[in-house]
Amino acid sequence: MSFISSKLNFNFMFRTKYLLIILLPFFLVSCVDEDSMLGMGMVDQSDLLNVKKYNDFDITAVISHEGDSLKTSDYRYMTLGTYKDNEFGKVSTSIYTQVSLSSTTMDFSSYALGQSNQADSIVLVIAYNGMFAKDTTITEKNMKIEVFEISESFSDTLSYYSNSTLQVDPIPIFSENIKIAPKAKVVVLGDTLNPQLRVNLGNEFLQKIVNSGSFSSNDEFLNFLKGLHIKLTPLSGEPDDMIAYFDMYSSNSGVMLYYQDNNNKTQKYNFVFDEASRRFNHINYDFSQSKISEFSSKRKSSTVSISCNDSIGDRSKIYLAALGISRATLNISDLMQWYKDSTQSLGMFNQAMLIIPVNEEYISSIGTNNIPKRIICYTKNSDNQFVYINDAFTSESYMGTYDQASKSYRMRITSHLQNYLNGNISTSEIYLIPDSKTSSANRVVLNGPKHSDKPAKIEIIYSR
Repeated sequence: MSFISSKLNFNFMFRTKYLLIILLPFFLVSCVDEDSMLGMGMVDQSDLLNVKKYNDFDITAVISHEGDSLKTSDYRYMTLGTYKDNEFGKVSTSIYTQVSLSSTTMDFSSYALGQSNQADSIVLVIAYNGMFAKDTTITEKNMKIEVFEISESFSDTLSYYSNSTLQVDPIPIFSENIKIAPKAKVVVLGDTLNPQLRVNLGNEFLQKIVNSGSFSSNDEFLNFLKGLHIKLTPLSGEPDDMIAYFDMYSSNSGVMLYYQDNNNKTQKYNFVFDEASRRFNHINYDFSQSKISEFSSKRKSSTVSISCNDSIGDRSKIYLAALGISRATLNISDLMQWYKDSTQSLGMFNQAMLIIPVNEEYISSIGTNNIPKRIICYTKNSDNQFVYINDAFTSESYMGTYDQASKSYRMRITSHLQNYLNGNISTSEIYLIPDSKTSSANRVVLNGPKHSDKPAKIEIIYSR
């Protein structure tokens, strides 16, 4: 009887230990503080891994202005408008874009005056993709739009950045006050269409196109019409409080030449903003009288940074914004000393989590509607280029999204820290940049690592 009992106890202990080894990582990931205690009454205490949590690291943080190093060319989504606040200052964006033929060749003489397919209008159309406004209840705003013809050819190979420009004809093709309504559907020729900006470019521009004759290729057409520069500004006396988002690849985006066919039915020829068309956002910054005003006079220098290492005041906060306004750098070199400390006797490195609370004063005054949906962690490779940390490729486990319950951003950086501590990567810096950094105006104020109340921190769960 005692032999059977011993054998049962051995089998039970073996199965329990084996099950615990399998399930331990899942317990740790889900809720370490509580779930690491599960099963403690089922196994011998000597068989348990000693699970520890540590977050007392000396992290330093600075913010830098990305600005002139921000590549803005050839993206699908673009921004247009002006926005100003006390935290980040004023940012204004405009669009330079080529306009391409939708056909291999084209002869516009058939649309000229007196022809059976005589053109009657030419309309710039760009599909909306959302908006950024100080007052999130705003759905529309009267603004001034200007459209200029570009007189300098785009490069076929060069990248364009936020400070890039091209020469334009100083007299606009179109300049009027219009209603910007990124959430309102429009009715065109009896059809209800998704929200879109529509600007009739006028008869003078129409006649220029229809009198241009034939083109044997799109390159030949681009020598004739090098592109359009589009600006959107507030009306005089109105606040700088809206930036519209646009989808350049939408089937509703392009320049539409409307004409009547032989049956008196309205038809159109589409010029397109396709993947072969070059385009970029130009961005102007004004940091004067903002919380990051130190960037005002020195913003062109990539070495200028602002410390976020105080325990109280503005320097205890991390100002993070899209459109190249600011990015943050965390230095985690203190981790290496902790790792080398032999008294830790590290066994398994289970999880590392970067936790950055959103500043509660900012939430109470601004809310969370316009904060970044996601913050991405970057490092730098041997060529000094920004690259995603390894964890960012596993999107489900990396997270980086805003957590409403804790009012913080949480990013799993386990693989990145393992690579750093094991010497596979040399840099101890993590760079924080908002997702959609060129296609949105999102911004947020975070608590720095020395903040007196809820500091940013790295929480490591390990076993020994």
